[in-house]
Amino acid sequence: MSPGSGRGPADPASQRCDRIVARPKRVGRALPEAVGPGQGPSGPALGQATGRIWAVAVWTPTVARMVLGLVLAWFGYHEFASPARWTGYVPVVSATSHLAEILVLVHGWFLLVLATALITGVAPRLAAALSSLFVLEIVLSVIASGGFSAAVLMGTGMFCLAVAVAGAQGQRLLLRR
Repeated sequence: MSPGSGRGPADPASQRCDRIVARPKRVGRALPEAVGPGQGPSGPALGQATGRIWAVAVWTPTVARMVLGLVLAWFGYHEFASPARWTGYVPVVSATSHLAEILVLVHGWFLLVLATALITGVAPRLAAALSSLFVLEIVLSVIASGGFSAAVLMGTGMFCLAVAVAGAQGQRLLLRR
């Protein structure tokens, strides 16, 4: 800055801005590293509440992964158990054809494989990313077969859950080498 502008290094507003800009951002730090159980500004009650929040933050991605896996397992099982009930959602193919039943069985098998991977913690982010594609496919086929409905909104929520699980870090209960 020029000396005559009044906004040189000695100006308090300029120094405050410099401190804000120079402060490193905490990108990618998880809540458990920043706040631990029992830590808080003051008082034991506040510390206990912070500990509960910490526990919820730590386990939320894992619970979301398990719920997504259970929902996919439920749909996969029912597609296996009675494929004829699901052939109406197969786009382009006649609902009464054998091809539609085969496609439903293959789809159910993939859902069960993804559900197993999510529940057991085998490559959970990859399984969640693939699940988001499968759920998006389901939402689009429901829209194609019957238009917008409550099932579309539910499927959209499942898609968002799958995307969130795919992006979540800090999973627990994983199978590792």
